[in-house]
Amino acid sequence: MTLLTLCQDILKETKSSTIPSLIIGNTDDVAQQILQAVKVSIRQLSREYQWQELQKEYTFASVVSQAEYDLPSDFDRMIDDTFWNTDQNWNMIGATTPASWRILKNSIVSFADIQEYYRIRNNKIIIHKTPTAIENYVFEYVSKNIVKSSTNVEQTGFLADTDVPVIDEYILMLDTTWRWLKNNGRAYQAEQAIANNALAERVKTNGSRGKIGFPKPAIYNAQISTIKPINF
Repeated sequence: MTLLTLCQDILKETKSSTIPSLIIGNTDDVAQQILQAVKVSIRQLSREYQWQELQKEYTFASVVSQAEYDLPSDFDRMIDDTFWNTDQNWNMIGATTPASWRILKNSIVSFADIQEYYRIRNNKIIIHKTPTAIENYVFEYVSKNIVKSSTNVEQTGFLADTDVPVIDEYILMLDTTWRWLKNNGRAYQAEQAIANNALAERVKTNGSRGKIGFPKPAIYNAQISTIKPINF
């Protein structure tokens, strides 16, 4: 479903007297209002849940004596507990708080060399302790590219009528519908309830939901026991 057909379907469903033939670049009030409603809806939905359609994997190699590394260009937020040093086969501890980071960097207490910590600051990943060898890292994250063009180019927002949403188009249509009604001073509570129920149901089936109960290795337990005193 393209942006144009999405907007037209919503306007038809809500019995709008105006059905624009184009959205992007249209100065008509209805076109601009429905576009704004779609923009708000897709941004909000993309932040509410880690949609599998937006999940990606990122790998990088460390550089000797370099602690800071760039995030992916489309990075929105990291998925918890997915950051690993794949050469050492251990998980990275973090993301640490600013206060805890200062303890790591400035405390006279020595932490075990088998541990690595990280934080995200100023759109960089910072690793502690600073790497002394070239090693490989991986983590999963949620992309901020929530739209694709007709030629499958990822985008952070709608740029053309032929663009399509990356996340579930039906959920987006329902969510935009109640926002459109509300913005126009019309009754919207019933449509909002339908959208929320559909979202809750979709969230249950979007990607896998189970957890695999792998036994935690000794190194993991050592990390957890060590990190408690500094309240991460």
